Amino acid sequence: MYRLLSTCCAAVVSSAAQAQPTDLTVDMSQSSINLTVTLDTIVGSRTDSDSAAMTGSMRIELDSYESPTTITLHQYELNAGSLSFFFDYSFLGTISATAEGMSMSMPAGATPVTGTVMPDGTFLVTDVPNQTAGLISVTGTGAAGTALNDTMLDLSTLPQDPIEVSGIVNVDAGVVTIAISLPLDNSTMDPNTGTTVTLAGSATVIANGDVPEPVCLPDTNGDGAVTPADFSAWIAAFNAMAPACDQNGDGACTPADFSAWVGNYNAGCN
Repeated sequence: MYRLLSTCCAAVVSSAAQAQPTDLTVDMSQSSINLTVTLDTIVGSRTDSDSAAMTGSMRIELDSYESPTTITLHQYELNAGSLSFFFDYSFLGTISATAEGMSMSMPAGATPVTGTVMPDGTFLVTDVPNQTAGLISVTGTGAAGTALNDTMLDLSTLPQDPIEVSGIVNVDAGVVTIAISLPLDNSTMDPNTGTTVTLAGSATVIANGDVPEPVCLPDTNGDGAVTPADFSAWIAAFNAMAPACDQNGDGACTPADFSAWVGNYNAGCN
């Protein structure tokens, strides 16, 4: 067994300690949504803006929590406070709109998405699955209100297109901090009134959390040490198709993980 551990297969060179996802909490005092709503009605077009604090959480993963080169978005759920908008059509009346329960999130079961982290910590992740939710209630007075006929816009019915997530990530004193910007552009028309509602703006989010403890891959029996006993534990994991079998990080349990385990065993863990 000892000869096998030291000589087998020209063992794959890899890091035995694997980075793990970390959960971040949105800092409400530094995170906000800034939204501009434009109403195009038969009596004219008007625009108003409002902002509110953001709350929520994120799950990200860095390939290294010392010098990251990639970032993976596993999950986010961002919630906005109430927003109010007022549109003055002079003698034609007024229109008021209130947005409640607005949120942005990665759909349940969405595949994590990875982007490159530059040396200065800036990053861009493209084609991120995104879903929006919330209700915008619109009421009015006078001719403007009559033309609108009261409208309820359900944001979950809007096109749910992938988005780009850009920002900067920093790790200091065991804390991961991420600052991101999320676009909020969308448009829809009410077929009953001909009113078009256009949303434009962004959500600026700052979130932080602790650096996770790395997993020692070759310690397959979980006793906190890398010893020959872990070989038997890896065989058992392989036969059971258990997660500990996956030593090369490809998400599958295959014979290639044996060579990877040998490489991880020889590298040891800090």
